[in-house]
Amino acid sequence: MSKNKNNESGYIYFQDTEETVIRKDETQKNAVAKFVKRKKNKKIFLNILSIVLVVAIVVSSLFIGKRGIEKFLVLKQEEEQHRQSTIPDDVMSELENLSEEEKWAYLYKEYPDLVNVKFPTGILCDYALYYANNPQTVGYLKIEGTKIDTPVVQADNNKYYLNHDFYGKATSYGAVYASYKNSFDPFDRNTLLYGHNMNDGSRFAALLNYKSLDYFKKHPTIQFDSLFEKNTWKIYAVVITNGSTESDDGYFFDFTFNHCSDACYEEYIAELEKRKLYDTGVDLLPTDTIVTLCTCTYEYDDARLLVIARKLREGESPEVDTSLAKIKSTPVKYPDSYYSDPSQNPYKNDKKFFLY
Repeated sequence: MSKNKNNESGYIYFQDTEETVIRKDETQKNAVAKFVKRKKNKKIFLNILSIVLVVAIVVSSLFIGKRGIEKFLVLKQEEEQHRQSTIPDDVMSELENLSEEEKWAYLYKEYPDLVNVKFPTGILCDYALYYANNPQTVGYLKIEGTKIDTPVVQADNNKYYLNHDFYGKATSYGAVYASYKNSFDPFDRNTLLYGHNMNDGSRFAALLNYKSLDYFKKHPTIQFDSLFEKNTWKIYAVVITNGSTESDDGYFFDFTFNHCSDACYEEYIAELEKRKLYDTGVDLLPTDTIVTLCTCTYEYDDARLLVIARKLREGESPEVDTSLAKIKSTPVKYPDSYYSDPSQNPYKNDKKFFLY
């Protein structure tokens, strides 16, 4: 009996051990299977991630490459544009002491193709080649010491030259263009010029530097010629405002007009006094003609930077006394969009300006 108990006891012990071993073996198998599955899933995930990263890199490279190629082509084309459209210095020196009739006779001799171009009466011969290459040319803009050195064009709307260059070729660089509302012989009370703020510093990107008083002191004037007259303009104000009604609770400070009444213009000047970032020391009278250069800036959504200059008055020196330029003693007036909390706007109760 004792033996049987021992046998039974031994059998039971062996059976328990076997089941334990089996359970351990199954557990190990399951653990290995789970480990293999996790490793396989991780490998699949890493493979997918690698593919996504490769695709992202390829797409980014293509985009960057495309932008790089576009930049290269745009800059090369503009070099060619200047070469083709700028009358050489030796020819200009020959024209200096000639009458208008003699100048054009000389140009027709140098550039026979110009005979077939119908030029507007009174056009300066300096811009004859630009006009011949694009009859939508209305002037030329240059700010000494900056990359802004370009012909100005004008379409019958304000959208075409947003994505077309001087030659009408589609490009994200667009062109520097005048509002379709403007006329140039004579200039309107306010001439509006648009240009993109490009990351590579081209078009109107240099205008953002005018947020600095010191930069203004180095570049206080611009040269903006129509086809009919050459003009220096003194920079009066630099303003940050909104580009549409969408970014300021439905209100738009309208800087886009070409004409307004005398009384309205005086109110506009008073409004600019509040909105300008600093005092340039240049005054603006109701009898003055202005040009407004407009580009994007990024203080808030839909923000615009305006550089506003007045035409040189008759008999006035083109020199600007930059020692008069200074930081304002009063706060700058910005749209509500400028503030994270519009209630902090010191001009929140100010009367809104509207054109009339």
